[in-house]
Amino acid sequence: MHIVSNPSCALRQLRYFSRNHGMRLVPIEHGIMSEKGGMKEELMTIQAFVQHYLAKSVSQSVYTLGPTKEDIKRVAYLAQHQLFEQIKDIKNDVIIPTECGKAGPSQANVWIGTGGTRTPLHFDSYDNLFVQVVGSKYIRLYDKSETSKLYVIKGNGNTHTSQGDALYIPAKTWHYVRGLSTSASVNFWW
Repeated sequence: MHIVSNPSCALRQLRYFSRNHGMRLVPIEHGIMSEKGGMKEELMTIQAFVQHYLAKSVSQSVYTLGPTKEDIKRVAYLAQHQLFEQIKDIKNDVIIPTECGKAGPSQANVWIGTGGTRTPLHFDSYDNLFVQVVGSKYIRLYDKSETSKLYVIKGNGNTHTSQGDALYIPAKTWHYVRGLSTSASVNFWW
């Protein structure tokens, strides 16, 4: 994805990504859904996304699970976007894992965001291989047998992904994801 976690390199790589693909429009979510004011979505060029959000975010290495009001203003996310379909030449940057079965994935999504991003508790209908390309995320998993008890604070699976990690999330497994740093991830559904 041409984005790395080392802040000094990330700015250089973000500029490269912005310079080569900056005029492309992508849907960006900003704010946090569960906070006052909520989350808003707008189309933005990759260049504006990098300049206004990502380049500033790399200077903060880790975000806490309880964001401040200032953190909320800086949160932005290119979430669940089929960027490989939109920008074909970056498709070669990712090797399709053999774990996605003989037919390969039915869909590959890209997730690029600042620290502090949140994906609310949900499940996918497909098996999911989540790959952390850059940065780190906190992921909370609940087995589908816990569905009737999701109000309970205790869950049955917490994990933390860092650059290079992959996490298999079986179909219908409830999960919540939180960006702990500026990050880029790819998930494969099959």
